[in-house]
Amino acid sequence: MLIVGGALRSDNAAVYRAFIAAIPAEYPEVAIVPAASGRPAYYASLFIEDLRKHGFDGKVRVLPIALVDDPATDKVNEGDWNKGGRDQELAASLKRVGGIWFVGGDQTRITQTLTQTGKDQGENRSANTSSDLPVLSAIRAQLAKGAIVGGTSAGAAIMSASMIAAGDSLSALTLPVADEYAGMESQEAGQLMLSEGLGFLPVGVVDQHFDRKARLGRLVRALGTIPAAADRLGFGVDEDTAILVDLAEGDMAVLGAGNLVLVDGRSARFSSDTAAFASSGIALSVMSAGDRYHWRTGRFSIEGGDTVNKEAFAYTPHQGAGITLPNGRLDQLLGFSLLDNRDSGELRRYSFDEKTGKGVLFRFRQLETSRGYWRYGSGTKDQYSVVNVALDIEPVAVTLSRR
Repeated sequence: MLIVGGALRSDNAAVYRAFIAAIPAEYPEVAIVPAASGRPAYYASLFIEDLRKHGFDGKVRVLPIALVDDPATDKVNEGDWNKGGRDQELAASLKRVGGIWFVGGDQTRITQTLTQTGKDQGENRSANTSSDLPVLSAIRAQLAKGAIVGGTSAGAAIMSASMIAAGDSLSALTLPVADEYAGMESQEAGQLMLSEGLGFLPVGVVDQHFDRKARLGRLVRALGTIPAAADRLGFGVDEDTAILVDLAEGDMAVLGAGNLVLVDGRSARFSSDTAAFASSGIALSVMSAGDRYHWRTGRFSIEGGDTVNKEAFAYTPHQGAGITLPNGRLDQLLGFSLLDNRDSGELRRYSFDEKTGKGVLFRFRQLETSRGYWRYGSGTKDQYSVVNVALDIEPVAVTLSRR
Protein backbone atom coordinates (compact mmCIF):
# COMPACT_ATOMS: atom_id res chain seq x y z
CA MET A 1 0.00 0.00 0.00
CA LEU A 2 1.08 3.59 -0.66
CA ILE A 3 -0.65 6.27 1.41
CA VAL A 4 0.07 9.86 0.32
CA GLY A 5 -0.79 12.88 2.47
CA GLY A 6 -1.97 15.02 -0.46
CA ALA A 7 -0.41 17.77 -2.61
CA LEU A 8 1.86 15.24 -4.29
CA ARG A 9 4.37 17.01 -6.51
CA SER A 10 4.89 15.67 -10.01
CA ASP A 11 8.65 15.57 -9.39
CA ASN A 12 8.43 13.42 -6.23
CA ALA A 13 10.31 10.54 -7.80
CA ALA A 14 10.56 8.51 -4.59
CA VAL A 15 6.79 8.19 -4.29
CA TYR A 16 5.96 7.53 -7.94
CA ARG A 17 8.77 5.03 -8.36
CA ALA A 18 7.73 3.19 -5.21
CA PHE A 19 4.24 2.76 -6.65
CA ILE A 20 5.54 1.62 -10.03
CA ALA A 21 8.08 -0.76 -8.51
CA ALA A 22 5.41 -2.45 -6.39
CA ILE A 23 3.22 -3.41 -9.36
CA PRO A 24 3.57 -7.21 -9.80
CA ALA A 25 4.79 -8.42 -13.19
CA GLU A 26 1.89 -10.88 -13.43
CA TYR A 27 -0.63 -8.05 -12.93
CA PRO A 28 0.88 -5.27 -15.07
CA GLU A 29 -2.07 -2.88 -15.45
CA VAL A 30 -3.03 0.21 -13.44
CA ALA A 31 -6.58 1.30 -12.64
CA ILE A 32 -7.47 4.77 -11.35
CA VAL A 33 -10.52 5.39 -9.17
CA PRO A 34 -11.44 9.09 -9.60
CA ALA A 35 -14.60 9.00 -7.46
CA ALA A 36 -13.46 11.56 -4.85
CA SER A 37 -12.79 14.35 -7.31
CA GLY A 38 -15.03 17.10 -8.59
CA ARG A 39 -13.04 16.82 -11.84
CA PRO A 40 -12.71 13.03 -12.11
CA ALA A 41 -11.36 12.56 -15.63
CA TYR A 42 -9.05 15.57 -15.42
CA TYR A 43 -7.24 14.59 -12.21
CA ALA A 44 -7.03 10.98 -13.33
CA SER A 45 -5.32 12.19 -16.51
CA LEU A 46 -2.77 14.17 -14.46
CA PHE A 47 -1.82 11.04 -12.52
CA ILE A 48 -1.42 9.14 -15.79
CA GLU A 49 0.93 11.86 -17.07
CA ASP A 50 3.01 11.62 -13.91
CA LEU A 51 3.21 7.82 -14.12
CA ARG A 52 4.50 8.14 -17.69
CA LYS A 53 7.08 10.77 -16.66
CA HIS A 54 8.44 8.37 -14.08
CA GLY A 55 8.78 5.48 -16.49
CA PHE A 56 5.56 3.46 -16.38
CA ASP A 57 4.69 2.28 -19.90
CA GLY A 58 1.98 -0.27 -19.11
CA LYS A 59 -1.76 -0.07 -19.61
CA VAL A 60 -3.63 2.49 -17.45
CA ARG A 61 -7.42 2.70 -17.18
CA VAL A 62 -9.67 5.28 -15.55
CA LEU A 63 -12.55 3.41 -13.93
CA PRO A 64 -15.93 5.08 -14.61
CA ILE A 65 -16.78 5.62 -10.96
CA ALA A 66 -17.74 9.13 -9.80
CA LEU A 67 -20.56 11.26 -8.42
CA VAL A 68 -19.79 14.70 -9.85
CA ASP A 69 -19.69 15.77 -13.49
CA ASP A 70 -16.96 18.14 -14.61
CA PRO A 71 -18.56 20.48 -17.18
CA ALA A 72 -15.12 21.14 -18.67
CA THR A 73 -14.98 17.59 -20.04
CA ASP A 74 -17.21 17.83 -23.11
CA LYS A 75 -16.76 14.25 -24.27
CA VAL A 76 -17.89 12.54 -21.08
CA ASN A 77 -20.50 13.09 -18.40
CA GLU A 78 -18.94 11.78 -15.20
CA GLY A 79 -22.28 12.14 -13.48
CA ASP A 80 -23.30 8.99 -15.36
CA TRP A 81 -20.58 7.08 -13.52
CA ASN A 82 -22.45 7.03 -10.20
CA LYS A 83 -23.26 3.32 -10.44
CA GLY A 84 -19.85 2.21 -11.69
CA GLY A 85 -18.99 0.51 -8.42
CA ARG A 86 -21.89 -1.91 -8.96
CA ASP A 87 -20.77 -2.97 -12.44
CA GLN A 88 -20.04 -6.71 -12.40
CA GLU A 89 -18.28 -6.64 -15.78
CA LEU A 90 -16.05 -3.77 -14.66
CA ALA A 91 -15.17 -5.72 -11.52
CA ALA A 92 -14.33 -8.83 -13.55
CA SER A 93 -12.03 -6.78 -15.80
CA LEU A 94 -9.66 -5.96 -12.94
CA LYS A 95 -8.00 -9.38 -12.83
CA ARG A 96 -4.86 -8.06 -14.60
CA VAL A 97 -4.62 -4.93 -12.47
CA GLY A 98 -1.63 -4.72 -10.13
CA GLY A 99 -1.83 -1.04 -9.24
CA ILE A 100 -4.97 0.75 -8.02
CA TRP A 101 -4.88 4.50 -7.37
CA PHE A 102 -7.47 6.69 -5.61
CA VAL A 103 -7.30 10.39 -6.48
CA GLY A 104 -8.02 13.17 -4.00
CA GLY A 105 -11.18 15.16 -3.31
CA ASP A 106 -14.01 14.23 -0.95
CA GLN A 107 -13.42 10.86 0.72
CA THR A 108 -17.12 10.30 1.37
CA ARG A 109 -17.67 10.07 -2.40
CA ILE A 110 -15.35 7.07 -2.51
CA THR A 111 -17.26 5.19 0.17
CA GLN A 112 -20.60 6.17 -1.38
CA THR A 113 -19.63 4.75 -4.76
CA LEU A 114 -17.86 1.58 -3.59
CA THR A 115 -19.99 0.44 -0.64
CA GLN A 116 -23.64 0.07 0.21
CA THR A 117 -25.34 0.28 3.57
CA GLY A 118 -27.90 -2.08 5.00
CA LYS A 119 -30.50 0.57 4.21
CA ASP A 120 -29.38 0.61 0.56
CA GLN A 121 -29.81 -3.15 0.42
CA GLY A 122 -33.30 -3.09 1.86
CA GLU A 123 -32.16 -5.31 4.70
CA ASN A 124 -32.93 -5.24 8.38
CA ARG A 125 -29.48 -3.92 9.20
CA SER A 126 -28.01 -0.75 10.63
CA ALA A 127 -27.81 2.06 8.10
CA ASN A 128 -24.23 2.59 9.28
CA THR A 129 -23.14 -0.95 8.42
CA SER A 130 -21.72 -1.17 4.92
CA SER A 131 -20.73 -3.93 2.56
CA ASP A 132 -18.56 -4.00 -0.55
CA LEU A 133 -19.92 -3.43 -4.02
CA PRO A 134 -18.46 -5.62 -6.81
CA VAL A 135 -15.61 -3.29 -7.84
CA LEU A 136 -14.41 -2.92 -4.26
CA SER A 137 -14.54 -6.69 -3.79
CA ALA A 138 -12.40 -7.04 -6.91
CA ILE A 139 -9.90 -4.47 -5.62
CA ARG A 140 -9.59 -6.37 -2.35
CA ALA A 141 -9.01 -9.57 -4.30
CA GLN A 142 -6.17 -7.96 -6.26
CA LEU A 143 -4.64 -6.54 -3.07
CA ALA A 144 -4.68 -10.04 -1.56
CA LYS A 145 -2.83 -11.34 -4.63
CA GLY A 146 -0.03 -8.77 -4.27
CA ALA A 147 -1.30 -5.65 -6.03
CA ILE A 148 -0.49 -2.24 -4.60
CA VAL A 149 -3.34 0.04 -3.58
CA GLY A 150 -2.43 3.70 -3.29
CA GLY A 151 -4.10 7.04 -2.92
CA THR A 152 -3.59 10.69 -2.11
CA SER A 153 -5.52 13.07 0.16
CA ALA A 154 -9.07 11.64 0.17
CA GLY A 155 -7.49 8.51 -1.28
CA ALA A 156 -5.43 8.30 1.91
CA ALA A 157 -8.31 8.94 4.32
CA ILE A 158 -10.23 5.88 3.08
CA MET A 159 -7.35 3.51 3.80
CA SER A 160 -8.25 2.92 7.46
CA ALA A 161 -11.39 1.22 8.78
CA SER A 162 -12.35 4.31 10.77
CA MET A 163 -12.31 7.33 8.46
CA ILE A 164 -12.10 11.00 9.34
CA ALA A 165 -14.65 12.66 7.08
CA ALA A 166 -14.50 16.25 8.32
CA GLY A 167 -13.36 18.68 10.96
CA ASP A 168 -10.57 21.09 11.87
CA SER A 169 -8.44 20.64 14.98
CA LEU A 170 -9.75 23.51 17.09
CA SER A 171 -13.39 22.62 16.43
CA ALA A 172 -12.65 18.94 17.03
CA LEU A 173 -11.20 19.73 20.46
CA THR A 174 -13.75 22.34 21.60
CA LEU A 175 -17.04 21.16 20.05
CA PRO A 176 -18.97 17.86 20.17
CA VAL A 177 -18.41 15.26 17.47
CA ALA A 178 -20.84 15.73 14.57
CA ASP A 179 -23.39 13.06 13.65
CA GLU A 180 -23.93 14.18 10.05
CA TYR A 181 -21.64 15.21 7.23
CA ALA A 182 -21.99 18.92 6.48
CA GLY A 183 -20.21 18.83 3.12
CA MET A 184 -16.65 19.12 1.90
CA GLU A 185 -16.27 22.63 3.31
CA SER A 186 -16.52 21.14 6.82
CA GLN A 187 -13.17 19.46 6.21
CA GLU A 188 -11.57 22.90 6.50
CA ALA A 189 -13.65 24.41 9.30
CA GLY A 190 -16.14 22.26 11.17
CA GLN A 191 -16.79 19.71 13.85
CA LEU A 192 -15.08 16.35 13.76
CA MET A 193 -17.08 13.73 11.91
CA LEU A 194 -16.05 10.10 11.49
CA SER A 195 -17.47 7.41 9.27
CA GLU A 196 -16.54 4.00 7.92
CA GLY A 197 -13.50 3.77 5.65
CA LEU A 198 -12.46 0.94 3.36
CA GLY A 199 -10.05 -0.63 5.84
CA PHE A 200 -7.21 -1.60 3.49
CA LEU A 201 -4.84 -0.72 6.35
CA PRO A 202 -5.58 -3.18 9.17
CA VAL A 203 -4.43 -0.90 11.98
CA GLY A 204 -5.12 2.63 13.18
CA VAL A 205 -6.64 5.78 11.69
CA VAL A 206 -5.14 7.76 8.80
CA ASP A 207 -5.17 11.55 8.52
CA GLN A 208 -3.73 13.57 5.64
CA HIS A 209 -2.54 17.14 4.82
CA PHE A 210 -1.25 16.82 8.35
CA ASP A 211 1.38 19.55 8.47
CA ARG A 212 -0.30 22.30 6.44
CA LYS A 213 -3.75 21.89 7.98
CA ALA A 214 -2.50 21.42 11.57
CA ARG A 215 -4.49 18.24 12.12
CA LEU A 216 -2.79 16.88 15.24
CA GLY A 217 -5.72 17.94 17.42
CA ARG A 218 -8.39 16.33 15.27
CA LEU A 219 -6.47 13.05 15.05
CA VAL A 220 -6.13 12.91 18.84
CA ARG A 221 -9.84 13.64 19.21
CA ALA A 222 -10.65 10.95 16.65
CA LEU A 223 -8.66 8.38 18.61
CA GLY A 224 -10.64 9.31 21.71
CA THR A 225 -13.85 8.17 20.00
CA ILE A 226 -12.56 4.64 19.33
CA PRO A 227 -13.93 2.20 21.93
CA ALA A 228 -11.10 -0.34 21.92
CA ALA A 229 -7.86 1.04 23.39
CA ALA A 230 -5.80 -1.33 21.23
CA ASP A 231 -7.10 0.42 18.08
CA ARG A 232 -6.13 3.97 19.14
CA LEU A 233 -3.19 4.43 16.81
CA GLY A 234 -3.11 7.39 14.44
CA PHE A 235 -1.03 8.00 11.30
CA GLY A 236 -0.76 11.65 10.27
CA VAL A 237 0.81 11.98 6.81
CA ASP A 238 2.22 15.32 5.64
CA GLU A 239 1.73 16.75 2.18
CA ASP A 240 4.04 15.53 -0.60
CA THR A 241 4.85 12.60 1.70
CA ALA A 242 3.90 8.94 1.68
CA ILE A 243 4.06 5.82 3.76
CA LEU A 244 4.85 2.62 1.90
CA VAL A 245 3.10 -0.15 3.80
CA ASP A 246 4.16 -3.79 3.75
CA LEU A 247 1.07 -5.68 4.90
CA ALA A 248 2.88 -9.02 5.09
CA GLU A 249 5.70 -7.70 7.28
CA GLY A 250 3.52 -5.32 9.29
CA ASP A 251 5.66 -2.25 8.77
CA MET A 252 5.74 1.06 6.95
CA ALA A 253 8.48 3.31 5.53
CA VAL A 254 8.37 7.09 5.08
CA LEU A 255 8.98 8.59 1.63
CA GLY A 256 8.99 12.17 0.40
CA ALA A 257 9.48 15.68 1.71
CA GLY A 258 7.59 15.67 5.01
CA ASN A 259 6.85 13.50 8.00
CA LEU A 260 4.72 10.70 9.32
CA VAL A 261 3.35 11.62 12.74
CA LEU A 262 2.53 8.56 14.82
CA VAL A 263 -0.06 9.35 17.50
CA ASP A 264 -0.19 6.45 19.94
CA GLY A 265 -3.23 6.68 22.20
CA ARG A 266 -3.31 3.05 23.27
CA SER A 267 -2.20 3.86 26.82
CA ALA A 268 -3.65 7.38 26.94
CA ARG A 269 -6.56 8.71 28.94
CA PHE A 270 -9.41 10.59 27.29
CA SER A 271 -12.06 12.67 29.03
CA SER A 272 -15.73 11.84 28.59
CA ASP A 273 -16.73 15.53 28.72
CA THR A 274 -17.64 16.39 25.13
CA ALA A 275 -17.85 20.10 26.01
CA ALA A 276 -14.28 20.21 27.37
CA PHE A 277 -12.23 17.48 25.75
CA ALA A 278 -8.94 16.54 27.38
CA SER A 279 -6.38 13.78 26.98
CA SER A 280 -3.15 12.78 28.65
CA GLY A 281 -0.44 10.25 28.02
CA ILE A 282 -0.40 10.38 24.22
CA ALA A 283 2.90 9.01 22.90
CA LEU A 284 3.97 11.13 19.94
CA SER A 285 6.58 10.16 17.35
CA VAL A 286 7.62 12.02 14.21
CA MET A 287 9.37 10.13 11.42
CA SER A 288 11.02 11.44 8.27
CA ALA A 289 12.18 10.01 4.95
CA GLY A 290 13.92 6.67 5.35
CA ASP A 291 12.48 5.88 8.79
CA ARG A 292 10.38 2.77 9.38
CA TYR A 293 7.77 1.72 11.94
CA HIS A 294 6.88 -1.92 12.63
CA TRP A 295 3.39 -1.82 14.06
CA ARG A 296 3.26 -5.46 15.09
CA THR A 297 6.34 -5.16 17.30
CA GLY A 298 6.18 -1.44 18.07
CA ARG A 299 9.79 -1.12 16.89
CA PHE A 300 11.19 1.96 15.13
CA SER A 301 14.05 1.96 12.63
CA ILE A 302 15.31 5.54 12.62
CA GLU A 303 18.15 7.07 10.64
CA GLY A 304 20.36 9.82 12.04
CA GLY A 305 22.35 10.44 15.19
CA ASP A 306 20.85 10.36 18.70
CA THR A 307 20.62 13.83 20.25
CA VAL A 308 20.42 12.59 23.87
CA ASN A 309 23.37 14.07 25.79
CA LYS A 310 24.59 15.54 22.50
CA GLU A 311 22.16 18.46 22.24
CA ALA A 312 23.16 21.17 19.79
CA PHE A 313 21.22 23.95 21.56
CA ALA A 314 20.86 25.34 25.06
CA TYR A 315 18.19 28.03 25.46
CA THR A 316 14.90 28.58 27.23
CA PRO A 317 12.19 28.41 24.55
CA HIS A 318 9.18 30.71 24.52
CA GLN A 319 5.93 29.16 25.70
CA GLY A 320 2.72 30.42 24.12
CA ALA A 321 1.10 30.81 20.72
CA GLY A 322 1.28 32.74 17.50
CA ILE A 323 3.24 33.26 14.33
CA THR A 324 6.11 35.03 16.15
CA LEU A 325 7.21 31.74 17.69
CA PRO A 326 9.75 29.74 15.68
CA ASN A 327 9.63 26.13 14.54
CA GLY A 328 6.00 25.96 13.49
CA ARG A 329 6.28 22.47 12.03
CA LEU A 330 5.94 19.63 14.51
CA ASP A 331 9.27 18.01 13.57
CA GLN A 332 11.05 21.35 13.98
CA LEU A 333 9.30 22.16 17.25
CA LEU A 334 10.09 18.82 18.89
CA GLY A 335 13.52 18.63 17.28
CA PHE A 336 15.08 22.08 17.58
CA SER A 337 13.15 23.34 20.61
CA LEU A 338 12.78 20.23 22.78
CA LEU A 339 14.92 17.14 22.22
CA ASP A 340 17.96 18.87 20.72
CA ASN A 341 17.86 21.57 23.43
CA ARG A 342 19.45 20.72 26.77
CA ASP A 343 17.61 23.54 28.58
CA SER A 344 14.13 22.42 27.52
CA GLY A 345 12.04 19.66 29.04
CA GLU A 346 8.53 20.87 28.21
CA LEU A 347 6.90 22.96 25.50
CA ARG A 348 3.48 24.57 25.73
CA ARG A 349 1.48 25.77 22.75
CA TYR A 350 -1.99 27.29 22.86
CA SER A 351 -4.78 27.51 20.33
CA PHE A 352 -8.07 29.34 20.81
CA ASP A 353 -11.08 30.95 19.15
CA GLU A 354 -11.06 34.70 19.73
CA LYS A 355 -14.86 34.92 19.48
CA THR A 356 -15.74 32.31 22.09
CA GLY A 357 -12.53 32.22 24.13
CA LYS A 358 -12.58 28.42 23.94
CA GLY A 359 -9.14 26.98 23.55
CA VAL A 360 -6.73 24.18 24.26
CA LEU A 361 -3.24 23.78 25.65
CA PHE A 362 -0.89 21.34 23.95
CA ARG A 363 1.75 20.23 26.45
CA PHE A 364 4.73 18.35 24.97
CA ARG A 365 6.98 16.65 27.54
CA GLN A 366 10.35 14.98 27.15
CA LEU A 367 10.49 11.65 28.99
CA GLU A 368 13.37 9.40 29.96
CA THR A 369 12.32 7.20 27.06
CA SER A 370 12.05 10.08 24.54
CA ARG A 371 14.58 10.04 21.75
CA GLY A 372 15.53 12.60 19.13
CA TYR A 373 17.54 11.91 15.97
CA TRP A 374 19.21 14.47 13.71
CA ARG A 375 20.73 14.23 10.27
CA TYR A 376 21.21 16.33 7.19
CA GLY A 377 18.45 15.84 4.67
CA SER A 378 18.87 17.39 1.24
CA GLY A 379 22.06 19.44 1.23
CA THR A 380 22.48 21.02 4.65
CA LYS A 381 18.80 20.95 5.61
CA ASP A 382 18.32 19.75 9.18
CA GLN A 383 16.08 16.72 9.42
CA TYR A 384 14.70 15.50 12.74
CA SER A 385 12.96 12.32 13.81
CA VAL A 386 11.44 11.99 17.26
CA VAL A 387 10.25 8.97 19.24
CA ASN A 388 7.97 8.88 22.28
CA VAL A 389 7.36 12.47 23.33
CA ALA A 390 4.44 12.74 25.78
CA LEU A 391 1.51 14.89 24.72
CA ASP A 392 -1.29 16.14 26.97
CA ILE A 393 -4.19 18.28 25.76
CA GLU A 394 -6.12 20.42 28.24
CA PRO A 395 -9.10 22.78 27.75
CA VAL A 396 -8.48 26.44 28.51
CA ALA A 397 -10.45 29.68 28.39
CA VAL A 398 -8.80 32.75 26.88
CA THR A 399 -9.75 36.40 27.36
CA LEU A 400 -8.33 39.03 25.03
CA SER A 401 -8.09 42.75 25.74
CA ARG A 402 -6.56 45.58 23.73
CA ARG A 403 -4.03 47.94 25.20
